[in-house]
Amino acid sequence: MVRHLVHRPLTFALGLAVAVAVALVCPLSAMAAPVLPQENVTVTSFDGTPLDVNFYPAAGLQQGQTAPTVLEGSFWGLPAYSSLIGTINSIGVESFSIDAELLGPATLTADGYNVVTWDSRGWYASGGQVNLDSPSYEGRDVTAIINWLAAQPAAELKGSNDPVVGMTGFSYGGGIQLSAAAIDHRLAAIEPNMSWYSLDESLDPNGVIKAGWGNILCLTGDAVDARYAPQVTKTCESVDTGDVTSEELAFGNAASPGPVMKQITTPTLLLAGTVDTLFPINGDIDTYDALRAAGTPVKMMWYCGGHGICNQNPGPSGYVAEAELTFLNKYLKGQNVSTGQGFEYLDQTGTWHSAASYPVASTGQLTASGSGTLGISPLDTSGLLGVEATKALNGVNIQIPAPSTSVETLTDPELSLTYHGLATKTETPIFAQLVENSTGTVLDNQATGVPLDLNGATHTVTLPLNLVTWNLTPSSKITLQLTDASDLFFAQRAVGLASLQAKLTLATSP
Repeated sequence: MVRHLVHRPLTFALGLAVAVAVALVCPLSAMAAPVLPQENVTVTSFDGTPLDVNFYPAAGLQQGQTAPTVLEGSFWGLPAYSSLIGTINSIGVESFSIDAELLGPATLTADGYNVVTWDSRGWYASGGQVNLDSPSYEGRDVTAIINWLAAQPAAELKGSNDPVVGMTGFSYGGGIQLSAAAIDHRLAAIEPNMSWYSLDESLDPNGVIKAGWGNILCLTGDAVDARYAPQVTKTCESVDTGDVTSEELAFGNAASPGPVMKQITTPTLLLAGTVDTLFPINGDIDTYDALRAAGTPVKMMWYCGGHGICNQNPGPSGYVAEAELTFLNKYLKGQNVSTGQGFEYLDQTGTWHSAASYPVASTGQLTASGSGTLGISPLDTSGLLGVEATKALNGVNIQIPAPSTSVETLTDPELSLTYHGLATKTETPIFAQLVENSTGTVLDNQATGVPLDLNGATHTVTLPLNLVTWNLTPSSKITLQLTDASDLFFAQRAVGLASLQAKLTLATSP
């Protein structure tokens, strides 16, 4: 310090003179000071549960200024976005959303928003037990956080205890938005990404449990010492046995936003991944339909991503993130901007399409029929890492005729299956998927469990398959494959033989 004064006496003297002059003209209390972040603040929820909450001010926000706020819940198994994660985000993790772009805190604060993050109930530094984003628990936690936010000097308010606030986030941070908006109408905009309508229908569709994803989720929670509610623990145990009890189904239904979906009045940007095998697009359509029926403003976008692997053209970079920011700017900042048409979707060519709303009118259909005998064995399998469907070695394969012109598939394929057979375990599933012949790729990685009763009698079952978003052309070669095992689901437990007669109907749009 002495050396510095010796070498730069004039610079130091001038700087000191300026500082003294500023202090004399402007009292210290009037000098601008930045709003500082707050980390690890304890907010007490409705039942006394402590929540560990972080507040990050909008970039450049000064004391005495306010900004709208975005709440961002965390992904299953991860702690709240913090200053550490914000640093990591700046070098690329912010764009991670399992093949989708995520608006992380760094992007939001740079765009003029305060950001609030928190450890969800039962995770990390927050107390309580994990209740799967239940409206009755995690949903009410958000209300407590909004109450706390309303008392922060940097939060823009509409009125007493009424901050200008919205939400964004994906997966567990997506589902919480629906649960919160159903019970707290102060939320001015939500952007649920990779969310669900019904946990039961998502995790145990057609009574066939998704053991692949179930094991991943349960083991992730165990690895970080999540504190599960008792029914969550029992559900994880059912993943190991392959059977879900009626009590567990009732708990899953009560924890889902579906039963309270029509209470939501908050404008909603609903984001769904075409290759999401945990929460397929079918559930997002249920959410979309319920919100529209309630008169809630809603826009739905299908992108290449979700809980799965985007192994096709993801489309132009930044498209989804820009749509998210535009939506927030309209409803939180009051900007006069267009959010586009009410429905947008991306097909496997990387092309975005739009329509005023969903569903888009169908102009035709493709039908295919065929038969075969399927051997059933616990030694068979197909799929990748429990999250992606793959072409099976053992299957009944039925060719689907190509269309005469380029068309899009935007609705559930319908499968009608007449069958008979015998198996050591009479009630057992098989799995239906659509395969592109040239590459062996399963369309959008989707497989659907089809429960059979192999007691020797003839039965017929008709059910929708998981929706796929695909551009079909006259050169397309697509096969319906019926196989006995998929590692998306619980392993095959039966040995047997089934005679199958199948018909597939696939509606198409221009």
